[in-house]
Amino acid sequence: MLSSEDIGKLNEIQRLLDEAYANYFEKDPEGYCKSSEGAVTVSFGTFFDRRAGYLDIKFVDIYSYVFGPDRLNTYKTTDEALAAVTEWHKQEMARDYAKEDEN
Repeated sequence: MLSSEDIGKLNEIQRLLDEAYANYFEKDPEGYCKSSEGAVTVSFGTFFDRRAGYLDIKFVDIYSYVFGPDRLNTYKTTDEALAAVTEWHKQEMARDYAKEDEN
């Protein structure tokens, strides 16, 4: 079953992504991005995965050209996805755009 804990983690993933993107687009004069930025997709698997009568997250995909090691980043759990997005957020919020502009 999809737990309230997983729903909370997914909400936090979205919140952190939105805050990091807002910072990026506000401060980066170029603002390179793709139209699918920040898309979060949750897979509950196939019919065969669900036929036991409950939802179970099979993976979480996060699309980000701006953040992350790949454009499409796939995680097996909400914990893994949240840990990655937390790190992306931390790096973005600590980024010193003014210093980069000097170079």
